[in-house]
Amino acid sequence: MSGDGDDQSWMIAMRSKYSSLNAERPHPELPTIVRVSHIIRKTNEEAYEPEILSIGPYHREKKRLQEMEKQKWKYLRDFCSRNDGLTLDDILIKVQELKKSARSCYLEDIPIGEAEFGEMLLLDGCFILELFLKSEERKSLGEEKKYPYESDLIFASSSEWILRCVARDLLLVENQLPFSVLLHIFNSFAKPISSVSLVSLSVNFFKTSYYTISKAESSIHRDSHKKSFHPDESSLLHLLHLVHSHFMITSDQEEDPGKNFDSSRSLLPLVEQKHLSDDHQSHRLRPLQTVPCAKRLQDAGIKFKRRKGGNFLDIKFEKGVMEIPHILVDSYTNTFLRNLIAFEQANPALGKCFTFYTAFMDFIVNTAQDVEILHQSGIIDHGLGSDKNIALMFNMMCKGLIVESDAKDKYHKLTRDIIKYYKTPWNMWRAKLNRDYFGNPWAIISFTAGVLVICLAITNTILGIYRYFHPSP
Repeated sequence: MSGDGDDQSWMIAMRSKYSSLNAERPHPELPTIVRVSHIIRKTNEEAYEPEILSIGPYHREKKRLQEMEKQKWKYLRDFCSRNDGLTLDDILIKVQELKKSARSCYLEDIPIGEAEFGEMLLLDGCFILELFLKSEERKSLGEEKKYPYESDLIFASSSEWILRCVARDLLLVENQLPFSVLLHIFNSFAKPISSVSLVSLSVNFFKTSYYTISKAESSIHRDSHKKSFHPDESSLLHLLHLVHSHFMITSDQEEDPGKNFDSSRSLLPLVEQKHLSDDHQSHRLRPLQTVPCAKRLQDAGIKFKRRKGGNFLDIKFEKGVMEIPHILVDSYTNTFLRNLIAFEQANPALGKCFTFYTAFMDFIVNTAQDVEILHQSGIIDHGLGSDKNIALMFNMMCKGLIVESDAKDKYHKLTRDIIKYYKTPWNMWRAKLNRDYFGNPWAIISFTAGVLVICLAITNTILGIYRYFHPSP
């Protein structure tokens, strides 16, 4: 009897668990703000963790981030005071309208109540907007005028490092707020008093506060005749997506450098790009071809050159010359690239430019000697202590990832052309000749003298043979 009871009890438990699936929150749309997978995270935990600022629900309860929560309340007050007649109730009503759609943007069921979730949206949204507005004001005043927020915790001249940390934390995959929340609050309460769009405010802030971004020239502004970056704001997922889109290289730009940025190709929400990903499956994916390191490429006659203009993703190779745009590597570059890679891994339909770029740099940078070659060519500048640290950074960034491409991807063609040039024997022989015999003036003189001696010896031999068979009368 007891056996029969045990058999029935496990069946009842299974039915209960199965029935509970119907009660779970449905996902009519794919979530857009996700956790970083364990495979990616385990290689460098700190790169995905906020240092001083929590945005959204994933890191909200961490003790070390609570000091900045106080600052959010101050920024809420400052934001409300910007617009005469604006009350807290006005913003509360707007946030109430956004709560349901905002909650569906997160991958996990958020273990906080409706009231706390609404408070988070309001505080985080107003904090980000006020931060961007203050940054724009400071930029417009210039250094010759006293900035009115000198006592501000973030913008005080004595706490520049805090501003850098805030900018870094705002571009973490897990530290995002739906862009729709920012956009609705901005359009309702800040747009009437702001001369700059939300996209421009966001881009200007990161270009001012994030060295890796400020030193990288965006492809959108590659030529002076190009129009400014104007994506469809309603299609942006969050701030990290905005920055990703700002650097995206579209096939339209490759085919026609004068053509304007086509936001419809790279800024569609993930749920609207299903037809793109389905079409993508018609092309057979394959691992990205391995490219030899910079030293071996240099030995094969390939020259490295700093590419002027364009953004740092836009690598070119033609007739044995590899042009790579300049990149400044600082303490936050690792975090910046890793989070953009994690974003691309979670949203493959939005492009893989940062994944391809980092994988390519991993190929050509294996040792400190490779970093030195790129540094001497004006491609890499850094402040991380040693060239070895830079090599290690790139070598670890794609660890655990399977980087696949198809024949239509720009980096597939790039690697194919490089390998073809590298494997051509004549290119290696010519490079060896130049390196061994034309590397310095003395080598050239020695080589020329050797050639002359050989020519004279051959001439004398021919004359001797000629005289032997044609003796003088």
